[in-house]
Amino acid sequence: MPLKGRLHAMDQPDYRVSIPDLTYYQQTVACQFACPVRTDARGYVTAIAQGDYERAYLIARETNPFASTCGWVCGAPCEAACRRGKIDQPIAIRALKRFVDDRYGVYLGESGETRQSPAWPRYVGSAAGFDLGNTTIPSSRTSLKITGQASPKTGKRVAVVGAGPAGLTCAHDLALLGHDVTIYEAASVAGGMLRLGVPEYRLPRELIDLEIQSILALGPTLKLNHAIGRDFTLTDLRRDFDAVFIGIGTYGSRKLNVEGEQLDGVLRAVDFLINVNLGGYNLDLGRRILVIGGGNVAMDVARTAARLGHAAQGGGDIDVALDVARSARRLGATQEVHCMVVEAHNEMLANPVEVAEAAEEGIMIHNHVAPKRVIGADGRVSGLETLDVSRAFDERGRFNPQLIPGSEKVWECDSIIVSIGQTGDLTWLRPEDGVQLTPRGNMIVNPETLATSSPDVFAGGDIAFGPRLIINAVADGQRAARGIHAYLQKVQPRITRKAFFTTISKRNYPDIGPLRNYLRWPRREPPALPLARRIGIAKVELGYEEPAAQEQGGRCLICTINPVFDGSLCILCNGCVDVCPMNCLKLVPMATLAGNEPVAAVIDSQSGTDAVKSAMLFDPTACIRCGLCAARCPTEAVQMESFRFTEEVNFVEAT
Repeated sequence: MPLKGRLHAMDQPDYRVSIPDLTYYQQTVACQFACPVRTDARGYVTAIAQGDYERAYLIARETNPFASTCGWVCGAPCEAACRRGKIDQPIAIRALKRFVDDRYGVYLGESGETRQSPAWPRYVGSAAGFDLGNTTIPSSRTSLKITGQASPKTGKRVAVVGAGPAGLTCAHDLALLGHDVTIYEAASVAGGMLRLGVPEYRLPRELIDLEIQSILALGPTLKLNHAIGRDFTLTDLRRDFDAVFIGIGTYGSRKLNVEGEQLDGVLRAVDFLINVNLGGYNLDLGRRILVIGGGNVAMDVARTAARLGHAAQGGGDIDVALDVARSARRLGATQEVHCMVVEAHNEMLANPVEVAEAAEEGIMIHNHVAPKRVIGADGRVSGLETLDVSRAFDERGRFNPQLIPGSEKVWECDSIIVSIGQTGDLTWLRPEDGVQLTPRGNMIVNPETLATSSPDVFAGGDIAFGPRLIINAVADGQRAARGIHAYLQKVQPRITRKAFFTTISKRNYPDIGPLRNYLRWPRREPPALPLARRIGIAKVELGYEEPAAQEQGGRCLICTINPVFDGSLCILCNGCVDVCPMNCLKLVPMATLAGNEPVAAVIDSQSGTDAVKSAMLFDPTACIRCGLCAARCPTEAVQMESFRFTEEVNFVEAT
């Protein structure tokens, strides 16, 4: 008798196999598993393909209060993990999220018109009874609302310092859990780096405003122009509140530590972007601008600086570099903007799409060059001397540039913008606060609760982990809210996971699964604004039209669907193996199997029988969910089954 169960091949020649558990099946939905907040990308992409845009929006928004923002600027780890990318190119998940958010979220694309989604009243009123898709996870709005309804108001007060994505998300979740939240922001506007660091051509300000308003509508109070260390201390907050969350971001720029860095005309990337994003267009960068750095923000800085113009006209982290370069380029038509990058082109941490767009806009990128000294005259920068770099990383993969002696070169320039890293300002911390720091100056936090060494103080976002993606900051805010709730209520979070498999009939599967020539559909990027019109805050990506969005959503492999084998029905005809176009099935003698204890137990259970000792191996990494194996099987030993799971949090009394 063939082995009954779900096995997948690990390596050869011994066919090391495992019997999948719930975690395994969760990981097969690679896009969702890669998302820090576990948004069901497969769910909303499939809903878009089916034309069910309202449901798609609700799935995207259920786990992320900044869903619309992420539709414009998310770094999209889900796309990097997408299994379709192993065949040709990944699904355009971020662009599809923007498509549905612009229609059913808080912002309507290029028109700038805003409205309430038809789904919004039901969503904010009671999401618990609405069909939101296949998953409910601890950070979901539904899960938090149900928990909060058990104790509508806790009477506890929480201070959130920093109105960036981490702080605002923390406030969002704490409000749903019944706590009284006050948000303190040092700047005159809320949004953190979303507003102060991301150029407007990449992220509309109306969209930021509306997403923040939807959070404040839940009850948190926002106080602008209130800076910790200037207007109040951590001691003050701990006296007046039951818990404190620190999410102040990293607004300082790392120094080059080279001669001449103090000259006029040498700017810091974050300072430059804040100046531009707050309307400071009175910068005179000159005609030739050098941006030092090779990440996303450096490119945006270069693009923005180039748009400033030769004279005033009315006015990093390595991830910062692209924003710097592109912003510099966008603020004037006469600039010549150069990006000086230590790494090789294929080693740059910036998104390749961002690099390509920067080059298309006229940014000149120079790789394997490192600054040696800044040259000046009469107290102002006039050039940069560099050395060539033979390699940026050593044999162990550590960043350790090897400079080539005697390769000095001078680059004439009118200004230099440094975008090599970001730092946080924690000078307001005092020894009596009891908050410990890492050697790099970040706050030390518990990775699960985000509690610092001071039990009533929590921290997340860039100030705790260094500059990362926006979606990571959102995830930090969610974890911190759960940690704070557990601390205040003297409870412990308990996560319950459940899995469900639903058999899809052969009759229905061709309409549900990918038996529909989907592999013939290539990835198509959203249309872009012509180069000649990319000035000021004009947006580059225009977004999908409806037919293109449905087509791109239809490229999804639908990884929640799996072939499942019933050995008791198998007649060893090998038909499923023969018909498989990806060679992901293999019928082998059981004697060739090896694996962990559960596998050994299954093998041992068959050793005393006279049945044929065979097993069907399945490699899920190669499977395209075409369903041909199930269609070919004469005994229905192979069925296509849809997998879904719930992962819910409950707070129980601490033991």
